[in-house]
Amino acid sequence: MGILFSTTFPSLLLSIVLATQSVPAFESKNEIDLLSSVSQEEHFILIEEEQEVSKKTELIIQNLEERQHYPLDRGEACRYIIDTYEILTGKKPKTVSKNPFSDVDENSQQFILQAHNLGIVNGNEDGTFSPASGLSRGDFAILLYRLIQVVYPDADLTGGENIVFEEHVTQVATIPLQFAYSRGLIDIQSNGIIGSDDTITLKEVADILNEVIKTAPNFPLQHTNFTSKRAYLTFDDGTSENTARILDILKEYNLKATFFITGNCDEALLKRMQAEGHIVGNHTNSHQYESLYSSTDAFWADFNKEQQYIESILGTTSPFMRFPGGSNNSIGMKNGVMYDITQQAKQNGYIYVDWNVDSGDARGNNVPKDTIVSNVLNTTSGKREVIILMHQTKPKQTTVEALPEIIEGLQAQGYEICPMTEKSYTPRFIK
Repeated sequence: MGILFSTTFPSLLLSIVLATQSVPAFESKNEIDLLSSVSQEEHFILIEEEQEVSKKTELIIQNLEERQHYPLDRGEACRYIIDTYEILTGKKPKTVSKNPFSDVDENSQQFILQAHNLGIVNGNEDGTFSPASGLSRGDFAILLYRLIQVVYPDADLTGGENIVFEEHVTQVATIPLQFAYSRGLIDIQSNGIIGSDDTITLKEVADILNEVIKTAPNFPLQHTNFTSKRAYLTFDDGTSENTARILDILKEYNLKATFFITGNCDEALLKRMQAEGHIVGNHTNSHQYESLYSSTDAFWADFNKEQQYIESILGTTSPFMRFPGGSNNSIGMKNGVMYDITQQAKQNGYIYVDWNVDSGDARGNNVPKDTIVSNVLNTTSGKREVIILMHQTKPKQTTVEALPEIIEGLQAQGYEICPMTEKSYTPRFIK
Protein backbone atom coordinates (compact mmCIF):
# COMPACT_ATOMS: atom_id res chain seq x y z
CA MET A 1 0.00 0.00 0.00
CA GLY A 2 1.38 3.38 -0.91
CA ILE A 3 2.19 6.10 1.60
CA LEU A 4 -0.84 8.07 0.41
CA PHE A 5 -2.87 5.88 2.72
CA SER A 6 -0.26 5.41 5.40
CA THR A 7 -0.80 3.51 8.61
CA THR A 8 -2.15 6.66 10.26
CA PHE A 9 -5.49 8.37 9.97
CA PRO A 10 -4.48 11.94 9.26
CA SER A 11 -6.90 14.23 11.11
CA LEU A 12 -6.70 14.57 14.87
CA LEU A 13 -10.46 14.41 15.07
CA LEU A 14 -10.46 11.06 13.29
CA SER A 15 -7.64 9.79 15.49
CA ILE A 16 -9.63 10.52 18.63
CA VAL A 17 -12.68 8.69 17.26
CA LEU A 18 -10.71 5.61 16.25
CA ALA A 19 -8.89 5.50 19.57
CA THR A 20 -12.16 4.52 21.20
CA GLN A 21 -12.54 1.41 19.04
CA SER A 22 -11.40 -2.04 20.12
CA VAL A 23 -9.10 -2.51 17.12
CA PRO A 24 -5.89 -0.42 17.45
CA ALA A 25 -5.74 2.42 14.95
CA PHE A 26 -1.97 2.85 15.20
CA GLU A 27 0.94 0.52 15.66
CA SER A 28 3.40 2.94 17.31
CA LYS A 29 3.77 6.49 18.61
CA ASN A 30 5.87 7.36 15.56
CA GLU A 31 2.90 6.61 13.37
CA ILE A 32 0.71 8.91 15.48
CA ASP A 33 3.27 11.68 14.96
CA LEU A 34 2.77 11.40 11.18
CA LEU A 35 -0.67 13.08 11.36
CA SER A 36 -1.71 15.62 8.74
CA SER A 37 -0.88 19.29 9.37
CA VAL A 38 -4.59 20.09 9.74
CA SER A 39 -5.24 20.40 13.47
CA GLN A 40 -8.63 19.99 15.09
CA GLU A 41 -8.97 23.76 15.47
CA GLU A 42 -8.02 24.38 11.83
CA HIS A 43 -10.54 21.74 10.71
CA PHE A 44 -13.43 23.55 12.35
CA ILE A 45 -12.31 26.90 10.93
CA LEU A 46 -12.27 25.27 7.51
CA ILE A 47 -15.85 24.04 7.92
CA GLU A 48 -17.04 27.46 9.11
CA GLU A 49 -15.55 29.20 6.08
CA GLU A 50 -17.14 26.89 3.52
CA GLN A 51 -19.63 28.60 1.25
CA GLU A 52 -21.55 28.04 -1.99
CA VAL A 53 -24.32 25.63 -1.12
CA SER A 54 -24.30 22.60 -3.42
CA LYS A 55 -27.63 21.29 -4.74
CA LYS A 56 -26.28 18.10 -6.27
CA THR A 57 -27.88 14.86 -5.07
CA GLU A 58 -25.95 12.24 -7.07
CA LEU A 59 -22.33 11.71 -7.96
CA ILE A 60 -21.82 12.02 -11.70
CA ILE A 61 -18.67 10.60 -13.30
CA GLN A 62 -18.07 11.79 -16.82
CA ASN A 63 -18.18 9.12 -19.54
CA LEU A 64 -18.69 6.42 -16.92
CA GLU A 65 -20.21 3.90 -19.33
CA GLU A 66 -17.14 3.99 -21.58
CA ARG A 67 -14.70 4.14 -18.65
CA GLN A 68 -16.43 1.89 -16.12
CA HIS A 69 -13.66 -0.72 -16.08
CA TYR A 70 -10.84 1.85 -15.88
CA PRO A 71 -8.69 1.68 -12.73
CA LEU A 72 -9.05 4.60 -10.32
CA ASP A 73 -5.98 6.71 -9.55
CA ARG A 74 -5.29 8.78 -6.44
CA GLY A 75 -5.93 12.14 -8.01
CA GLU A 76 -9.26 11.21 -9.53
CA ALA A 77 -10.28 9.54 -6.26
CA CYS A 78 -9.86 12.89 -4.52
CA ARG A 79 -12.10 14.54 -7.11
CA TYR A 80 -14.96 12.14 -6.42
CA ILE A 81 -14.43 12.22 -2.66
CA ILE A 82 -14.71 16.02 -2.66
CA ASP A 83 -17.77 15.84 -4.95
CA THR A 84 -19.35 13.46 -2.44
CA TYR A 85 -18.35 15.72 0.44
CA GLU A 86 -20.19 18.59 -1.25
CA ILE A 87 -23.31 16.49 -1.76
CA LEU A 88 -23.35 15.25 1.85
CA THR A 89 -22.68 18.62 3.45
CA GLY A 90 -24.33 20.92 0.91
CA LYS A 91 -21.14 23.00 0.95
CA LYS A 92 -18.02 23.40 -1.14
CA PRO A 93 -14.70 23.28 0.72
CA LYS A 94 -12.81 26.55 0.70
CA THR A 95 -10.02 27.05 -1.80
CA VAL A 96 -6.66 25.96 -0.37
CA SER A 97 -3.73 28.24 -1.13
CA LYS A 98 -1.01 26.31 0.67
CA ASN A 99 0.32 23.52 -1.55
CA PRO A 100 2.63 21.02 0.18
CA PHE A 101 3.02 18.83 -2.92
CA SER A 102 5.58 19.38 -5.67
CA ASP A 103 3.60 17.29 -8.19
CA VAL A 104 0.14 18.83 -7.64
CA ASP A 105 -1.13 21.90 -9.49
CA GLU A 106 -3.19 24.03 -7.10
CA ASN A 107 -5.33 25.39 -9.93
CA SER A 108 -6.31 22.24 -11.83
CA GLN A 109 -6.03 19.83 -8.88
CA GLN A 110 -7.56 21.87 -6.07
CA PHE A 111 -9.61 18.86 -5.02
CA ILE A 112 -6.41 17.07 -3.92
CA LEU A 113 -5.46 19.97 -1.69
CA GLN A 114 -8.99 20.15 -0.30
CA ALA A 115 -8.99 16.44 0.51
CA HIS A 116 -5.63 16.85 2.22
CA ASN A 117 -6.79 19.92 4.12
CA LEU A 118 -9.84 18.04 5.37
CA GLY A 119 -7.60 15.28 6.68
CA ILE A 120 -8.85 12.66 4.23
CA VAL A 121 -5.56 11.95 2.42
CA ASN A 122 -1.84 12.26 3.15
CA GLY A 123 1.06 12.84 0.85
CA ASN A 124 4.33 11.01 0.46
CA GLU A 125 7.24 11.61 2.82
CA ASP A 126 9.23 13.30 0.06
CA GLY A 127 6.64 16.06 -0.41
CA THR A 128 4.92 14.50 -3.43
CA PHE A 129 1.41 13.12 -3.84
CA SER A 130 1.71 10.81 -6.91
CA PRO A 131 -1.81 11.60 -8.25
CA ALA A 132 -1.47 9.16 -11.17
CA SER A 133 -0.72 6.15 -8.97
CA GLY A 134 -3.35 3.43 -8.80
CA LEU A 135 -5.67 2.73 -5.91
CA SER A 136 -6.64 -0.62 -4.39
CA ARG A 137 -10.02 -1.55 -2.95
CA GLY A 138 -8.50 -1.43 0.54
CA ASP A 139 -6.97 2.00 -0.13
CA PHE A 140 -10.32 3.35 -1.23
CA ALA A 141 -12.05 1.91 1.84
CA ILE A 142 -9.65 3.91 4.04
CA LEU A 143 -10.32 7.07 2.09
CA LEU A 144 -14.08 6.45 2.26
CA TYR A 145 -13.96 5.83 6.01
CA ARG A 146 -12.09 9.10 6.61
CA LEU A 147 -14.57 11.03 4.50
CA ILE A 148 -17.50 9.72 6.55
CA GLN A 149 -15.71 10.41 9.83
CA VAL A 150 -15.09 14.01 8.75
CA VAL A 151 -18.68 14.62 7.61
CA TYR A 152 -20.37 12.63 10.42
CA PRO A 153 -17.98 12.67 13.41
CA ASP A 154 -20.71 11.37 15.74
CA ALA A 155 -21.94 8.55 13.48
CA ASP A 156 -21.89 5.00 14.83
CA LEU A 157 -19.77 3.11 12.32
CA THR A 158 -19.32 0.01 14.47
CA GLY A 159 -20.88 -3.39 13.91
CA GLY A 160 -18.33 -5.00 11.64
CA GLU A 161 -15.78 -5.90 14.31
CA ASN A 162 -16.43 -9.64 14.03
CA ILE A 163 -15.89 -9.72 10.28
CA VAL A 164 -12.76 -11.68 9.41
CA PHE A 165 -11.74 -11.58 5.76
CA GLU A 166 -10.60 -14.73 4.02
CA GLU A 167 -7.36 -13.12 2.88
CA HIS A 168 -4.58 -10.89 4.17
CA VAL A 169 -5.82 -7.37 4.87
CA THR A 170 -3.43 -4.77 6.31
CA GLN A 171 -4.15 -3.47 9.79
CA VAL A 172 -4.92 0.05 8.61
CA ALA A 173 -7.44 -1.22 6.04
CA THR A 174 -9.20 -3.65 8.38
CA ILE A 175 -11.58 -1.26 10.17
CA PRO A 176 -12.51 0.66 7.00
CA LEU A 177 -13.15 -2.58 5.10
CA GLN A 178 -15.15 -4.01 8.00
CA PHE A 179 -17.31 -0.88 7.96
CA ALA A 180 -17.71 -0.81 4.17
CA TYR A 181 -18.51 -4.50 3.88
CA SER A 182 -20.86 -4.57 6.87
CA ARG A 183 -22.88 -1.75 5.26
CA GLY A 184 -22.94 -3.36 1.83
CA LEU A 185 -20.83 -0.56 0.32
CA ILE A 186 -17.99 -2.83 -0.82
CA ASP A 187 -18.97 -6.36 -1.74
CA ILE A 188 -17.19 -9.66 -2.13
CA GLN A 189 -15.77 -10.42 -5.56
CA SER A 190 -16.63 -13.26 -7.91
CA ASN A 191 -13.83 -15.37 -6.40
CA GLY A 192 -15.40 -15.07 -2.95
CA ILE A 193 -12.89 -12.65 -1.38
CA ILE A 194 -13.01 -8.93 -0.60
CA GLY A 195 -10.04 -8.25 -2.90
CA SER A 196 -8.34 -5.71 -0.64
CA ASP A 197 -5.25 -5.44 -2.84
CA ASP A 198 -7.12 -5.52 -6.16
CA THR A 199 -7.35 -2.34 -8.20
CA ILE A 200 -10.71 -0.61 -7.79
CA THR A 201 -12.59 0.55 -10.90
CA LEU A 202 -14.55 3.71 -11.70
CA LYS A 203 -17.83 1.77 -11.79
CA GLU A 204 -17.23 0.36 -8.32
CA VAL A 205 -16.40 3.82 -7.00
CA ALA A 206 -19.52 5.37 -8.55
CA ASP A 207 -21.70 2.63 -7.02
CA ILE A 208 -20.06 2.90 -3.60
CA LEU A 209 -20.25 6.67 -3.31
CA ASN A 210 -23.82 6.88 -4.56
CA GLU A 211 -24.78 4.22 -2.02
CA VAL A 212 -23.10 6.32 0.67
CA ILE A 213 -25.14 9.33 -0.45
CA LYS A 214 -28.34 7.27 -0.38
CA THR A 215 -27.82 5.69 3.05
CA ALA A 216 -26.19 8.60 4.91
CA PRO A 217 -26.12 9.40 7.74
CA ASN A 218 -27.28 6.11 9.30
CA PHE A 219 -25.46 3.50 7.16
CA PRO A 220 -27.56 0.50 8.29
CA LEU A 221 -25.87 -2.84 8.89
CA GLN A 222 -26.31 -5.52 6.23
CA HIS A 223 -23.65 -8.07 7.21
CA THR A 224 -22.09 -8.90 10.56
CA ASN A 225 -19.73 -11.59 9.33
CA PHE A 226 -17.82 -12.34 6.15
CA THR A 227 -18.82 -15.26 4.02
CA SER A 228 -18.35 -16.22 0.42
CA LYS A 229 -21.71 -18.02 0.45
CA ARG A 230 -25.08 -16.29 0.63
CA ALA A 231 -28.62 -17.58 0.62
CA TYR A 232 -31.86 -15.69 -0.04
CA LEU A 233 -35.20 -17.10 1.13
CA THR A 234 -38.17 -16.25 -1.13
CA PHE A 235 -41.85 -17.09 -0.72
CA ASP A 236 -44.38 -16.78 -3.56
CA ASP A 237 -48.14 -16.28 -3.97
CA GLY A 238 -50.90 -14.98 -1.71
CA THR A 239 -50.79 -14.86 2.07
CA SER A 240 -52.40 -17.40 4.40
CA GLU A 241 -52.14 -18.55 8.00
CA ASN A 242 -48.87 -20.14 6.92
CA THR A 243 -47.47 -16.67 6.24
CA ALA A 244 -47.81 -15.70 9.90
CA ARG A 245 -45.99 -18.91 10.92
CA ILE A 246 -43.21 -18.17 8.40
CA LEU A 247 -42.83 -14.65 9.79
CA ASP A 248 -42.66 -16.03 13.33
CA ILE A 249 -39.84 -18.40 12.34
CA LEU A 250 -37.90 -15.68 10.54
CA LYS A 251 -38.25 -13.43 13.58
CA GLU A 252 -37.00 -16.22 15.84
CA TYR A 253 -33.87 -16.65 13.71
CA ASN A 254 -33.53 -12.88 13.14
CA LEU A 255 -33.61 -13.30 9.36
CA LYS A 256 -35.17 -11.39 6.47
CA ALA A 257 -36.85 -12.85 3.40
CA THR A 258 -38.57 -11.73 0.20
CA PHE A 259 -42.28 -12.30 -0.35
CA PHE A 260 -43.49 -12.16 -3.96
CA ILE A 261 -47.20 -11.66 -3.47
CA THR A 262 -50.16 -12.28 -5.75
CA GLY A 263 -53.67 -10.82 -5.63
CA ASN A 264 -55.32 -9.21 -2.65
CA CYS A 265 -53.56 -10.39 0.49
CA ASP A 266 -54.07 -10.04 4.22
CA GLU A 267 -53.27 -6.36 4.82
CA ALA A 268 -52.08 -6.95 8.36
CA LEU A 269 -49.58 -9.54 7.16
CA LEU A 270 -48.29 -7.24 4.43
CA LYS A 271 -47.80 -4.47 6.94
CA ARG A 272 -46.06 -6.89 9.28
CA MET A 273 -43.68 -7.91 6.48
CA GLN A 274 -42.81 -4.29 5.93
CA ALA A 275 -42.48 -3.46 9.64
CA GLU A 276 -40.16 -6.42 10.25
CA GLY A 277 -37.85 -5.49 7.39
CA HIS A 278 -38.80 -8.05 4.75
CA ILE A 279 -39.04 -7.29 1.04
CA VAL A 280 -42.45 -7.35 -0.63
CA GLY A 281 -42.20 -7.99 -4.36
CA ASN A 282 -44.79 -8.20 -7.16
CA HIS A 283 -45.82 -11.64 -8.45
CA THR A 284 -48.68 -10.21 -10.60
CA ASN A 285 -52.33 -9.84 -9.61
CA SER A 286 -53.99 -12.78 -11.31
CA HIS A 287 -51.20 -15.37 -11.62
CA GLN A 288 -53.17 -16.70 -14.61
CA TYR A 289 -50.64 -17.81 -17.22
CA GLU A 290 -52.96 -17.83 -20.24
CA SER A 291 -54.16 -14.25 -19.77
CA LEU A 292 -50.90 -12.86 -18.35
CA TYR A 293 -48.75 -14.07 -21.19
CA SER A 294 -51.20 -13.46 -24.02
CA SER A 295 -49.40 -10.20 -24.86
CA THR A 296 -46.98 -7.71 -23.35
CA ASP A 297 -49.83 -5.25 -22.77
CA ALA A 298 -51.84 -7.88 -20.91
CA PHE A 299 -48.90 -8.70 -18.68
CA TRP A 300 -48.17 -5.10 -17.70
CA ALA A 301 -51.83 -4.28 -17.10
CA ASP A 302 -52.03 -7.17 -14.62
CA PHE A 303 -48.66 -6.37 -13.05
CA ASN A 304 -49.51 -2.67 -12.63
CA LYS A 305 -52.80 -3.57 -10.97
CA GLU A 306 -50.86 -5.50 -8.32
CA GLN A 307 -48.31 -2.71 -8.04
CA GLN A 308 -51.07 -0.21 -7.29
CA TYR A 309 -52.55 -2.60 -4.73
CA ILE A 310 -49.20 -2.98 -2.92
CA GLU A 311 -48.74 0.78 -2.85
CA SER A 312 -52.25 1.31 -1.48
CA ILE A 313 -51.40 -0.91 1.51
CA LEU A 314 -47.75 -0.15 2.15
CA GLY A 315 -47.45 3.36 0.75
CA THR A 316 -44.60 2.27 -1.49
CA THR A 317 -43.52 -0.43 -3.92
CA SER A 318 -40.23 -2.24 -4.45
CA PRO A 319 -38.33 -2.86 -7.68
CA PHE A 320 -38.40 -6.65 -7.15
CA MET A 321 -40.69 -8.85 -9.20
CA ARG A 322 -41.05 -12.52 -10.08
CA PHE A 323 -42.80 -13.93 -13.13
CA PRO A 324 -45.31 -16.71 -12.45
CA GLY A 325 -43.53 -19.81 -13.72
CA GLY A 326 -40.24 -17.90 -14.02
CA SER A 327 -38.95 -15.82 -16.90
CA ASN A 328 -38.85 -18.92 -19.14
CA ASN A 329 -42.36 -20.22 -18.37
CA SER A 330 -43.80 -22.48 -21.05
CA ILE A 331 -46.87 -20.36 -21.93
CA GLY A 332 -44.95 -17.12 -22.29
CA MET A 333 -42.25 -18.83 -24.32
CA LYS A 334 -44.83 -20.50 -26.55
CA ASN A 335 -46.54 -17.14 -27.18
CA GLY A 336 -43.19 -15.48 -27.91
CA VAL A 337 -43.62 -12.63 -25.41
CA MET A 338 -41.12 -13.39 -22.67
CA TYR A 339 -38.07 -11.80 -24.26
CA ASP A 340 -39.95 -8.52 -24.78
CA ILE A 341 -41.43 -8.58 -21.27
CA THR A 342 -38.07 -9.23 -19.59
CA GLN A 343 -36.40 -6.44 -21.55
CA GLN A 344 -39.24 -4.06 -20.72
CA ALA A 345 -38.91 -5.00 -17.05
CA LYS A 346 -35.24 -3.99 -17.04
CA GLN A 347 -35.95 -0.81 -19.00
CA ASN A 348 -38.58 0.16 -16.42
CA GLY A 349 -36.13 -0.33 -13.55
CA TYR A 350 -37.55 -3.60 -12.22
CA ILE A 351 -35.38 -6.43 -10.94
CA TYR A 352 -36.91 -9.75 -11.90
CA VAL A 353 -35.76 -12.66 -9.77
CA ASP A 354 -35.84 -16.28 -10.84
CA TRP A 355 -34.25 -19.01 -8.65
CA ASN A 356 -31.47 -21.56 -8.68
CA VAL A 357 -32.78 -23.77 -5.83
CA ASP A 358 -36.32 -25.15 -5.97
CA SER A 359 -37.79 -26.50 -2.74
CA GLY A 360 -40.25 -28.55 -4.79
CA ASP A 361 -43.17 -27.50 -2.59
CA ALA A 362 -45.19 -26.47 -5.67
CA ARG A 363 -45.31 -30.03 -7.01
CA GLY A 364 -48.29 -30.89 -4.82
CA ASN A 365 -50.12 -30.02 -1.64
CA ASN A 366 -48.15 -30.73 1.52
CA VAL A 367 -45.14 -32.32 -0.10
CA PRO A 368 -43.39 -34.29 2.70
CA LYS A 369 -41.30 -32.05 4.92
CA ASP A 370 -38.15 -34.17 4.57
CA THR A 371 -38.46 -34.04 0.79
CA ILE A 372 -38.58 -30.24 0.86
CA VAL A 373 -35.56 -30.06 3.16
CA SER A 374 -33.51 -32.44 1.01
CA ASN A 375 -34.57 -30.67 -2.20
CA VAL A 376 -33.06 -27.46 -0.85
CA LEU A 377 -29.97 -28.68 0.97
CA ASN A 378 -28.94 -31.17 -1.73
CA THR A 379 -29.24 -28.55 -4.49
CA THR A 380 -27.07 -25.91 -2.84
CA SER A 381 -23.89 -27.95 -3.30
CA GLY A 382 -21.24 -26.06 -5.25
CA LYS A 383 -23.22 -22.80 -5.37
CA ARG A 384 -21.84 -19.58 -3.88
CA GLU A 385 -25.18 -17.76 -3.87
CA VAL A 386 -28.61 -19.36 -3.82
CA ILE A 387 -32.12 -17.99 -4.37
CA ILE A 388 -34.52 -20.52 -2.84
CA LEU A 389 -38.06 -20.86 -4.21
CA MET A 390 -40.78 -21.62 -1.64
CA HIS A 391 -44.49 -20.85 -1.27
CA GLN A 392 -46.74 -19.48 1.46
CA THR A 393 -50.31 -20.46 0.48
CA LYS A 394 -52.63 -22.54 2.67
CA PRO A 395 -51.67 -26.01 1.31
CA LYS A 396 -47.97 -25.38 2.14
CA GLN A 397 -47.98 -26.37 5.80
CA THR A 398 -45.02 -28.71 5.31
CA THR A 399 -43.01 -25.81 3.87
CA VAL A 400 -43.42 -24.08 7.23
CA GLU A 401 -42.42 -27.27 9.03
CA ALA A 402 -39.33 -27.62 6.84
CA LEU A 403 -38.20 -23.99 7.22
CA PRO A 404 -36.23 -24.28 10.51
CA GLU A 405 -34.31 -27.29 9.18
CA ILE A 406 -33.62 -25.45 5.92
CA ILE A 407 -32.32 -22.39 7.80
CA GLU A 408 -30.09 -24.42 10.10
CA GLY A 409 -28.92 -26.61 7.23
CA LEU A 410 -27.92 -23.60 5.14
CA GLN A 411 -26.04 -22.08 8.06
CA ALA A 412 -24.26 -25.38 8.69
CA GLN A 413 -23.18 -25.35 5.03
CA GLY A 414 -21.59 -21.93 5.59
CA TYR A 415 -24.28 -19.74 4.05
CA GLU A 416 -25.13 -16.32 5.39
CA ILE A 417 -28.88 -15.82 4.95
CA CYS A 418 -29.26 -12.27 3.69
CA PRO A 419 -32.00 -9.79 2.91
CA MET A 420 -32.39 -9.09 -0.78
CA THR A 421 -31.04 -5.76 -1.99
CA GLU A 422 -30.63 -4.17 -5.39
CA LYS A 423 -27.05 -5.47 -5.37
CA SER A 424 -28.04 -9.06 -4.62
CA TYR A 425 -27.34 -11.95 -6.94
CA THR A 426 -30.36 -12.45 -9.19
CA PRO A 427 -30.43 -15.61 -11.31
CA ARG A 428 -32.40 -15.12 -14.53
CA PHE A 429 -33.51 -17.85 -16.90
CA ILE A 430 -33.78 -15.22 -19.67
CA LYS A 431 -31.00 -12.63 -19.51
